[in-house]
Amino acid sequence: MSRYFFDTNPYILLKDFVNDSGYVDIAALLQETNSSKVEVMSKLLEPDEGNDEAPSPLKFRGYMTVYPKVQCICYTIDVAEPTFCEIILSLANNSDVPRDRFLNDLFLIVYNMHDELIGITRHVLSDGHYSTGMMTVNSGDKVMIFGMGTTMDRKKSTTERVVLIEENSKLSKRFRATLMNIFDSFDIDQDGVLNKNEMNFYTLACGDSELTDDDWDIYMDTFDNRDGGLTMSGFIKVHEMEALDPEGNAAADLWHSLYCLGYDTQLSAIFGCSYDIVARISRPMRIEPRLQYVVKEHRAFILESLYRLGEPDERFEMRPRLFRTDYFGLLIAKREERFANETYRMILTKREHIKINFPHQVDQLIRLADSDSDWVLIASYTVTDPDAQLEYNLEKVVERSASSATSPLA
Repeated sequence: MSRYFFDTNPYILLKDFVNDSGYVDIAALLQETNSSKVEVMSKLLEPDEGNDEAPSPLKFRGYMTVYPKVQCICYTIDVAEPTFCEIILSLANNSDVPRDRFLNDLFLIVYNMHDELIGITRHVLSDGHYSTGMMTVNSGDKVMIFGMGTTMDRKKSTTERVVLIEENSKLSKRFRATLMNIFDSFDIDQDGVLNKNEMNFYTLACGDSELTDDDWDIYMDTFDNRDGGLTMSGFIKVHEMEALDPEGNAAADLWHSLYCLGYDTQLSAIFGCSYDIVARISRPMRIEPRLQYVVKEHRAFILESLYRLGEPDERFEMRPRLFRTDYFGLLIAKREERFANETYRMILTKREHIKINFPHQVDQLIRLADSDSDWVLIASYTVTDPDAQLEYNLEKVVERSASSATSPLA
């Protein structure tokens, strides 16, 4: 990194900003410093000497569900040498996802093979894009998506299901539209076809088994395809063939798949969404996608990592820490032995422009013993407006003694 810095950023000398009165002109110095930062960031993403063109931003897509299983498309980075990179996360356009359902609810982390956190989406860009800022990535580094959980409030859904298969065994217009959205969500490289890996991500996410080589050969021989992958027309045709099941199980099987993908009975994706990722890179980079179930080890890793980065709140005996970014925050505690069996209640004394989640708790009670690791997520929140404010108290329920401290979350 130093080679880039000293080659592109000239030394800034204070004597150059001394005014006639002998004082440093702070405004001029800050303006020059900010301009210099912009130049450095731009230079970091320029090609190395000898290359004619800068690498184009790498663009790829993923899908995640937060219920009934927490699963997502994750990625492994493949680069020839350490590479400067900025990763930007945003929600993909999907008409099945209710408006604002997952807004500000996802964040992205980058970590290495030693489980050391390298980057996290902290910054809000325009139009709901979230950036890690500049970082250095190496081959083998992992990219993973997490959610704050504010989408987990149960949405009332009628038991009446929309029609998937019409009486003539044709797919309904509404279901065809959903299949088009699903196709787009699993087209990771956005090339307009689903290759074998992408189709496997879809089948596994639906709770089915992975396609064999013979299965894939049949797909390629039977359904519309190009460049070794199923087209959208071919993908829909696969489901049309499934609808012709003579045993009459097609609708039940399709509803099971949709349920696994986070859809409700009205084909609304209330627990599933697709996301777009853009990597601005200084050197060529490849990514290897995979479908990942988010298990307790992943949760413990991210809670521990963000706890260590958080701001300690010394006002409460449990000493939780608040990790916050421009658009979300996590209040995390370490389950020390002396507090392991305690129960606390979080009391909100002020909340404005905040969407908050108390994971797996009733009446805002935090039972430390219920945690499956040494790290306890007390609450998570997302910001719905830059002027958001949230203040809280933590009360120990057993002793019935409330802390009088109040701490701002935003």
